[in-house]
Amino acid sequence: MEELTAMEEPSMIRQKLKKAARKIRRAILRDEPGYYDMFMNKGEHFFGRLYLHEITRILEEEKRNPPLKILDAGCQSGRLTVPLAAAGHDVTGVDTSDLALRRARKHAAEMKTSFRPVRADLSSWLPKQPQGFFDAVLCTEVLYMRENHLELLEGLLKVLKPGGLCFISHRPTGYYLAEAFRKGDKQAIETLTGASEGILFGSYYNWQSREELRTLYSRFPVEVLSIVPIGFLSWAVIDPSGLEPEMEELLFQVETAPEHRQNDCGRYLLVSARKKTS
Repeated sequence: MEELTAMEEPSMIRQKLKKAARKIRRAILRDEPGYYDMFMNKGEHFFGRLYLHEITRILEEEKRNPPLKILDAGCQSGRLTVPLAAAGHDVTGVDTSDLALRRARKHAAEMKTSFRPVRADLSSWLPKQPQGFFDAVLCTEVLYMRENHLELLEGLLKVLKPGGLCFISHRPTGYYLAEAFRKGDKQAIETLTGASEGILFGSYYNWQSREELRTLYSRFPVEVLSIVPIGFLSWAVIDPSGLEPEMEELLFQVETAPEHRQNDCGRYLLVSARKKTS
C-alpha cells in the first residue's frame, strides 16, 4: 500500500486509500469496481436491445431456431452473449479481457444460463478455428478500431457455415464527422472526407457509409440482408441512460420503426448478411 504522510490533505488520503482498496480487490477478488460493464450500464443495455431486436428479427425471418452455434467475437461482459444463451443458443464468447469474461459468466449465472468463454485475441484465434463451424457470427463495436479489420472480417466469415448468418457493426462516416465538427477538428474533417480509415483524435479508426459497406461486403461470399442504424436518435440527440422507463420504451419504438431503417446516421451501422452456399 502507498505510504501516507501526516502532511497530506484528507481528500488526498481518501484518494490513496480508495486506490489501494481497488488494487487489493483486483488482486484478491480479481475484480475492478470501476470497470465499464456494458451489460450493467443502462445506456449500453439500451443499445444492446437495439442489436438484439435486429438480430432476433433476422433469425426469425430466416427460420433459424435455437440451439444455434453462435460466436460473439468481442463479447465484453456479455451484453449480447448472455441474452442469446438464455434464449437457448450455444454461444461462444471471445474477448481479450479476463475481467470481461468473468463479468459475463457472473451475468450468465444470474440469468441461470451459461456460455463458452474464450480469452483470446481474434487475430490469432480465428485462424485456428475450423471453417464453417458456426451457424451465426456476431462482431459488434470491434472492427472499427482494428487496422486489420478486413482480415478479421474475412476470418469471421470463414468460421461461418455456408448459409449461416453474420451480424457485424461498423462506424458510419457521419458519426465521426459530427464528432469532428463538435471538436472543431479541421484535420479530422479533411481525413474523413478523403479516406475510409486513418488517425482521428489521436487514435486509429475506420469508417464507412452504407454504400461503402455494400461495396465492401460484395468482396466476400455473402448476401447482405439489411444495414440498419444502431442508435441514430439516441446517439445524436437523447441519452437513453437518463430516461424514465416509459420514455425509454418510446425511444426504443422510434429507433426500431421500419421507416427509420434506411437512416445512415447513428452510433453504428449493423450489417446482417447470409453466407452463400456456393
